[in-house]
Amino acid sequence: AMWSGLFTHLTESWNNFKGLDPDYVTWMDLMEKHGYHSQKFGKLDYTSGHHSVSNRVEAWTRDVHFLLRQEGRPTVNITGDRKLVRVMEADWRTTDKAVNWIKEEAVNLTQPFVLYLGLNLPHPYPSPYAGENFGSSTFLTSPYWLEKVTYEAIKIPKWISLSEMHPVDYYSSYTKNCTGEFTKEEVRNIRAFYYAMCAETDGMLGEIISALGDTGLLRKTIIIFTADHGELAMEHRQFYKMSMYEGSSHVPLLIMGPGVKEQQEIPNLVSLVDIYPTML
Repeated sequence: AMWSGLFTHLTESWNNFKGLDPDYVTWMDLMEKHGYHSQKFGKLDYTSGHHSVSNRVEAWTRDVHFLLRQEGRPTVNITGDRKLVRVMEADWRTTDKAVNWIKEEAVNLTQPFVLYLGLNLPHPYPSPYAGENFGSSTFLTSPYWLEKVTYEAIKIPKWISLSEMHPVDYYSSYTKNCTGEFTKEEVRNIRAFYYAMCAETDGMLGEIISALGDTGLLRKTIIIFTADHGELAMEHRQFYKMSMYEGSSHVPLLIMGPGVKEQQEIPNLVSLVDIYPTML
């Protein structure tokens, strides 16, 4: 939706496997046509063929008369010590590439530019311990980031019983391996680790903003921060996405730059499809 400016029923990009056609004209293509220099780094899975065969199949198994576990049980994992900042190394390498591009190339351009940086965080990490089709159910961080989270402020979501669940909710909870017993400590930890992963993501964004500031480009650059989905983090007895609940479908949309009023909140309902016309 973000790249095409069209809703799913028009592009028929129904799941992570089926995306846009390779020759689809995105907003970045149009900006190039109108004189912008463009550069992309990181996660770019808006075209078809990415992710697994499981992603291709699971969207069509909602009405079958049996249940399929498609994720490992959500869990947390602490790594490193208080000095470990770069937990998600792949995203940091991608961020470094973007920072270097800003400092070495963007600063010397004679034409306007548009830079896209796609990150995996704060997406949960793969869980190979769970076996075949293990999915991504591990919330991983270091003490450096976890110490930035205020545990006392974390709210434990209330759950209804499994028998009270709507069949669609039960299906989602089951496929995400969340129908078992979870202690309050487990739920709180999952949420805390997710917030810590968000803090690490924020650190990467800070590197981009710093690079723009160091090169004098910040004062004439518009920055847009958004995401393709949210994270339930054990709300409604689920983690991950694939739900129309607020935690899953609500994403951030932050804009800063020249001509953008500071601290302004827009109450209007917006969608990722609005990125396309906004960029143009």
